[in-house]
Amino acid sequence: MSITALLFRWREEPMISFSGNFQTNNFNEIFQFLILLCSTLCIPLSVEYIECTEMALTEFLLFVLTATLGGMFLCGANDLITIFVAPECFSLCSYLLSGYTKKDVRSNEATTKYLLMGGTSSSILVHGFSWLYGSSGGEIELQEIVNGLINTQMYNSPGISIALIFITVGIGFKLSPAPSHQWTPDVYEGVRFVREIPTSLSISEMFGFFKTPWTCRREMLSPLGPRHNFYLFK
Repeated sequence: MSITALLFRWREEPMISFSGNFQTNNFNEIFQFLILLCSTLCIPLSVEYIECTEMALTEFLLFVLTATLGGMFLCGANDLITIFVAPECFSLCSYLLSGYTKKDVRSNEATTKYLLMGGTSSSILVHGFSWLYGSSGGEIELQEIVNGLINTQMYNSPGISIALIFITVGIGFKLSPAPSHQWTPDVYEGVRFVREIPTSLSISEMFGFFKTPWTCRREMLSPLGPRHNFYLFK
């Protein structure tokens, strides 16, 4: 039903809702469709595994659907708060799914590592957001951040570079690309459940994260001239 609703919305005009916190356009809907497709494939493939291990299917479906909801909101996020809260909704469900096999000692150890590294990456990410928030004069919406950077003449300041570094590192720890992938083998080795079931949802999170900085860059480029663009991204 959600995929059908997205298809019917394809030709509608872009709009911003929830007091500027959420934006809807065709670009966002592409990533939302990919997330829904991954979830649709994940749930049927996991039912047999859940039944064989005699774990509760209801809780599993709740976690997967909540993670999907977080990914959907991440695709349409239009301010820093939503960009931070939406992936945390996904991450919390991932922590719970990784520790779903409670009697497995290795699973418990891997879940602890996953939780600690996830908390660390979230702290780094929100620290980068705080630098961006302060440099823009206290704005949280993407377009207002751009206007704030122009008004305060902070678009070429060291604070912006620090913000981008912390945001990149925070996202890197969540997606675990090299060289921030040291924790991934331990978690995947200790938690077979993560490797076999929610991998498609991890791909969904990656789609959402790659969409977010693209949108930020597009929002920051649109109101600025070529000269400002050069100084902002040099």
